[in-house]
Amino acid sequence: MKWLRSDSYSLPIVLAVGLHAGIVLTAVLAVSFSDAEKSEPKRPVIVNAKVVDVSQTIIGQREAEKKTAQKQAAAIAEQKKKAAEQARKKEVARKALEEKRKQAAQAKRLKEQAAAKKKQEAEKRAAEQKRLAQEAEKKKQAQQAEKQRLAEEKRQQELERQQKQREEALIRQAEADRLAEEERKRQQEAARLAEEKRVKEEAARKAAAEKEAQRLAAEEAQMVQSISSLINARVAAAWNRPPSARNGMKTELRIDFLPNGEVMYAQVTKGSGDALFDQRALDAVNKVRRIEELAEVDSYIFERNFRRVDLIFNPQDLRN
Repeated sequence: MKWLRSDSYSLPIVLAVGLHAGIVLTAVLAVSFSDAEKSEPKRPVIVNAKVVDVSQTIIGQREAEKKTAQKQAAAIAEQKKKAAEQARKKEVARKALEEKRKQAAQAKRLKEQAAAKKKQEAEKRAAEQKRLAQEAEKKKQAQQAEKQRLAEEKRQQELERQQKQREEALIRQAEADRLAEEERKRQQEAARLAEEKRVKEEAARKAAAEKEAQRLAAEEAQMVQSISSLINARVAAAWNRPPSARNGMKTELRIDFLPNGEVMYAQVTKGSGDALFDQRALDAVNKVRRIEELAEVDSYIFERNFRRVDLIFNPQDLRN
């Protein structure tokens, strides 16, 4: 009976151990298969983006050119406004000076009229006094016969004095006329000399201005020749010679520059007959892009000579 009891417990123990071992083995195999079949994690989608500088696009360039033109127009309008204001100030000053001169002439005229009126009044008073004296003299002659001779003598003396005064007045007037004539001649001579001096000075100024204009024209011509040669040299240096290039080939180009020296537009106005030769010449101009020396040129000279340049591209070192 004791052996049977021990045998009855051993069988459940063996079954329990085998069951646990099977569970562990199944778990291990399941983990291994799950690791082998685990899928790759999804990678995030990468989007390639490129930043574009709007100023390098055609629209950006047009906008920049438009802004530049607007700034130039605003600067020109401001200059015209300042010039008009200066002209207005000069005109106001001129009118004020003219008004001042008119007032001075009016004052002088009034002064002369007052002096003439005063002189006339003095002459009237003198005439009235003379009339009263003559009447008194007649009364004296009527009242005193004895005193008639003395009165006559006195009258004669008075007449002689007056005659002497008149003669002296005539002499003074003649002397004054002579001095006035001499002064008039002196003023005429001074005016003549001043006019001669003005004419000479004006001629000297014109000659100096012409000489200066010739000098500036020569300097401008030399500058234009120098920069034109520089443009030609820069284009030639940037030119990529095509295999078909031969001596005698030439292409006429028209280049529009901005005031800062940048090439705004270039085109072929007359081809060489070789399309590749012409295109390489146009490519060379676009490769140069900018002539920095043009930014230092006076705006007047730039507008006259370099706003649009016609270039004859004619290399001299080509094969026959």
